[in-house]
Amino acid sequence: MSGRLKDAWQFVWPEIWLPFEESDIWPQLAETSEYTTDQLYVDVYVELAKALKKAPPPTQYDAIANDPVLARLALGTTQAIALRGETATARFFENAFEAINAAGSPELESEFRELVRRFLESRNLRYELIEPFELRSHLPGVFEAIVADMQEATSRHPQLSQAFADFAHSFRALQRSHAEPDMKTCIHKAGMLAEALASMRPEASGNNFGALCNSIKCWPNSLVREAVKKLYEFSSDSPGVRHNIIRRGNAPRALEMRDSMIVPLLLVTATSYFGSNTDLLDTLRSHATEPPQEPPDPPEITESAANVALP
Repeated sequence: MSGRLKDAWQFVWPEIWLPFEESDIWPQLAETSEYTTDQLYVDVYVELAKALKKAPPPTQYDAIANDPVLARLALGTTQAIALRGETATARFFENAFEAINAAGSPELESEFRELVRRFLESRNLRYELIEPFELRSHLPGVFEAIVADMQEATSRHPQLSQAFADFAHSFRALQRSHAEPDMKTCIHKAGMLAEALASMRPEASGNNFGALCNSIKCWPNSLVREAVKKLYEFSSDSPGVRHNIIRRGNAPRALEMRDSMIVPLLLVTATSYFGSNTDLLDTLRSHATEPPQEPPDPPEITESAANVALP
């Protein structure tokens, strides 16, 4: 599970909408306000249609938006691939809450809010629910999105894929052994992964990480660029990681487990500047990555209509 709403969409119907439909609140609500599940589904379908990658044809939209049975069916059968994107999916839940809010029942709002909160936690998604009802990415989810972007980028090229696999292997080996040789290997492999990712930028040139960073046009300013370069240089200056030149004078302290975790994670996170950050920006709900909704397909021309002679 990548932590995205779209990837957990198949569980939305059985874990949110079906339990919500079966809530004990509905019978009393129907008596006091005449708001029923029939009204709920047509209201929610209107919001679902906004989240679709392709807008439904007007005749289809009108038919479903005015038929509770069809609206319920659409909500239960729409596939994740039909959704426009992560931002649109998150907004759908927020808009659905607004539709439920129109019923004027605090109990119904609370029921829906709790089902969504439980869903986010049980499916280990990247979001937390902010009152009254707003989906926002939490900090662990942001880091997860950064790693997901890196995995996607490295999967496109065999050498990058191998560099990522080597780093992941060294990271796991270190967690098992806690041994100093594995600490050094983990830092070294993180540097090699960063070097490989930098070299894949179209404008990159040079035969070392510093030169690559100098040639890449992705930095907000020179201070960030130099900070990333200094992180990489740690592997060269720490004995036994990349080089093993014996220096006279004060020797640096021995590596600790925290060094071999924090330095690679800082370096790997910083290399996000070399990618497109699609997953990260989606998780942050950036408008820059939200695709516009495609227009509906034109109506099909039937054989009888095609045979009608033009005047």
